[in-house]
Amino acid sequence: TGTDVGSSRYGNWELGINIPPNDMAIALGQLFGKPAAWLAALSDDDGTSPEAARYTVPLAEPISTANGMIELGDDALAFRKTFLKSAKLDRERLLLVAAQDDSMTGVIAKDDRVLIDLTDTKVRQDDLFALIINGRLWLRWIRQNIDGSYCIQAELRERFPDEQVSAQTMDSMHILGRVRLIAHLR
Repeated sequence: TGTDVGSSRYGNWELGINIPPNDMAIALGQLFGKPAAWLAALSDDDGTSPEAARYTVPLAEPISTANGMIELGDDALAFRKTFLKSAKLDRERLLLVAAQDDSMTGVIAKDDRVLIDLTDTKVRQDDLFALIINGRLWLRWIRQNIDGSYCIQAELRERFPDEQVSAQTMDSMHILGRVRLIAHLR
């Protein structure tokens, strides 16, 4: 996280006097391959239960943004580890979210579950991405224009107009990752 942790602070965590802040617990969980909630003593599940041996639930911890921490993660679905491996997805770097609006109707409906690959944050091709804009989740197409600028596009373009941004602006945007799976309820 870029924050120095002194031996006194670390010792207080080990003794249970304090717990790491959310962003640090998430980073420690990723470092040690353990759920952040378990490291913070908020859960008894250390990831070694029989179910955890075959399945994983994507990250459900808060996401750090420029505006502070926001709750996005959803733990509604578990994925078989062999499926994630065959899809070349890092089970420690996934986020499952519920679509917050109807901007992508036709592709993603409001409340659909969307699996985001947190490792894929650079726009290398036109695709569907999850972005944080003003502390809010946007699921949008990002398409590169011929002049090198980008178009951020919703499906319901009449209600959610296209946003044209320069390459420099795109580089500074908070792209959570690429959308890899969409789950619809019928």
